[in-house]
Amino acid sequence: MAEAEVHHDVNRWILLTVVMLGTFMAVLDTIAFHVALPYVMGAFGADIEQVKWTTIGFMIAAAVSMPLTHWLGQRLGYSTLYVSALLVFAAGAAFSAASWSLDALIFGRIVQGVGAGVVQPASIAILTRTFPPGMRGRAFGVWSAGVMLAPILAPVTAGVLIEEFSWRAIFSMSLLVSGAAVIVSVAVLRVARGDRPSPFDWKGYLTLSTFLMSGLVTLSVGQQEQWSSQTVQLGAAIALVSFVLFLLAEWGAEDPIVPLRLFRIPDFSLAMLLTLYKSLARVGAGFLLPIFLQRVQGRGSMQIGLLLTLGPVINTVLNPVVGYLTDRIGSRWLTVLGTLCLIYYLFDYSSIDGLSDVAFILYPQIFRGVGISLIDTPVMTAGVNSVFREDTGNASWMLNLSQRVGGAVAVTVISSLLHRQKMIEQELVGGSASTNRFPSLALAQRAMHSGFSPYAAKAASQAILVGELGKAATTLAYQHMYLLCGIGMLSSLLPAYLLTVFKMPARARASEGQVTVA
Repeated sequence: MAEAEVHHDVNRWILLTVVMLGTFMAVLDTIAFHVALPYVMGAFGADIEQVKWTTIGFMIAAAVSMPLTHWLGQRLGYSTLYVSALLVFAAGAAFSAASWSLDALIFGRIVQGVGAGVVQPASIAILTRTFPPGMRGRAFGVWSAGVMLAPILAPVTAGVLIEEFSWRAIFSMSLLVSGAAVIVSVAVLRVARGDRPSPFDWKGYLTLSTFLMSGLVTLSVGQQEQWSSQTVQLGAAIALVSFVLFLLAEWGAEDPIVPLRLFRIPDFSLAMLLTLYKSLARVGAGFLLPIFLQRVQGRGSMQIGLLLTLGPVINTVLNPVVGYLTDRIGSRWLTVLGTLCLIYYLFDYSSIDGLSDVAFILYPQIFRGVGISLIDTPVMTAGVNSVFREDTGNASWMLNLSQRVGGAVAVTVISSLLHRQKMIEQELVGGSASTNRFPSLALAQRAMHSGFSPYAAKAASQAILVGELGKAATTLAYQHMYLLCGIGMLSSLLPAYLLTVFKMPARARASEGQVTVA
């Protein structure tokens, strides 16, 4: 591939800042839009079942566009691809800001998803081609630190924009930031076109896209319908058949869109697996806490947002340090230590209850932030350093796709198990029949002393007791989910330990001095 060389270290870090800006913008937009969802529902008179497709559409579009990253990068050059993805994202933001109906907004979000799905893996591919293997840990660490500013700034930024203007201002902000990122990228990135054409693997892409779309939609629908319903079973069957056809198509393909040979590389396979495990703690278990704080403890949205900023702040501070350590000592022991931190965080939250104070809530968040920092950069570095230079484009989008799909599956499975566990706990501790027959004598007497009649006091004590027992059952369900996630993370210690201390292919070592920008 024809590429433009970067001659000085300072150019590398300027370029890193540029590609970091685009990814930061995509993450900021996604989180800010989640804050705006209630206002979108009010504007279009939609319920949660209707408005959820703005997020599902974005997620599916991002997942389907990711596999195109390597093929398009070969032909356009990753710099051109990165700028093009930013333009697509900006177009989606403009359409969403001007949307006149919920369907129009969903379409705009889908367009944004197409751009966002390419921006992040293209950024990683550019960094991989710009920084030699021995510097990639530091590069990914600094890049991750900048991107992690988005979860810190997004809630406050979204709140101010919605309060001062409207929810549409969030997309106007995304349009301005992405426009600025395009201008800076064109000025800094050197355009280089690919000169090694290869046929596009249509069979592989269509079967993979069908698998991803049917699988993600089935998971989303399955949360609302019975998992035994015909719709869910049909979606699962389509996903299974398309996955088998995808494997058959890729097995003998000359230029596969997913080179299955990469899974023969131990470190790459381990990095993919550890990315899935990380999604369990980062996304799956992470979405439990704000819901618990709101529904069980009754905390306000602003307070919840402040309680959740500790982790991203820790990530922002630690990621550059972890990147430096990754280049110095390798990925294995950092990943093992990070896994232990996440296990401790999950087990510690398995005792959370309605009376847990701020100190109890924040303390495990420290271990969550440290653990994610110790896993993020080392695992990504191990994955891209394990493949040959021409495969880094594929490695970057596959690791990103693994994270997105892993997060979606984790949220769906954990939310489904949480609902089921609530039902079980309510039967165990609720005792609705005995509660109706034998209400709390102390509560009834207190109500009678307050002026209630004996009949009204009995009814009031029953209602209070049922409500408290319901909260107790809900708390136990959340505790069991954290315990289950902790047990699941325990099994990731082995793949974390199996990561090589610091080893890269001989061809990658040989190309360490040939640093270029795609």
